[in-house]
Amino acid sequence: MPALRNAGLYINLLNDFLDLFYPRVCISCNTALMKNEQFICYTCQYHLPKANFHKNLEDSIIRKKLLGRVPVFGSAAYYLFSKKTGVQNILHHIKYKQGKELANKIGYWMGEELLQTDWFKTIDGLIPIPLHPQKQLERGYNQSEEYCKGIQKTTDKSILPILSKNIYTKTQTKKKRYERWENVKDNFILNSDISTLQHIALVDDVMTTGATFEAAHNTLISNGYRGKISIITIAIATHLI
Repeated sequence: MPALRNAGLYINLLNDFLDLFYPRVCISCNTALMKNEQFICYTCQYHLPKANFHKNLEDSIIRKKLLGRVPVFGSAAYYLFSKKTGVQNILHHIKYKQGKELANKIGYWMGEELLQTDWFKTIDGLIPIPLHPQKQLERGYNQSEEYCKGIQKTTDKSILPILSKNIYTKTQTKKKRYERWENVKDNFILNSDISTLQHIALVDDVMTTGATFEAAHNTLISNGYRGKISIITIAIATHLI
């Protein structure tokens, strides 16, 4: 026991030393993190804008914006996203700065929220929106899949990697809605049987125009899927509100 206590003391001293020269900062606001904070400071966790429409199906921005394109059943987003904000910093970190642990953490928080809803209880599995294999190799991970893993930790829902992306596309960040649709409409292929599934959730990092979800939905429908489709994201763009 004394050896374990000494080891813990040495680890704390080492962490303090590292924080002195390489301080950990909040990914959202760039202020120094306290000892018990991880990734995002408590102030940002409290004040960053949350979507919260997962609690009421009729209030869903995702459902309204995809009306006539995707028959959305349940939907959820953890954050509201706009440019030059802390949420943009978080999304950028997750996507481009090896932020898979942060995606996982936010998924864990989202999972806690989803457990309080009725529509989520009937979901058979989480389907992460895939990256092209080359892009995933370059990035080292798929941020949507990491988000799924966090949700799985709290909800115990299966992750179903049944979609794959067969066309390498450039970033859609600066593309308009039609350009985004043209960029993704034929991108996905189904690589597994879906005949037994009754309710699935498509999961991605952010929704801006909904083109990616529409393309994924069309792939599922063209392969015979007739069940319910729900959508879960880390964030949804505020210009959709």
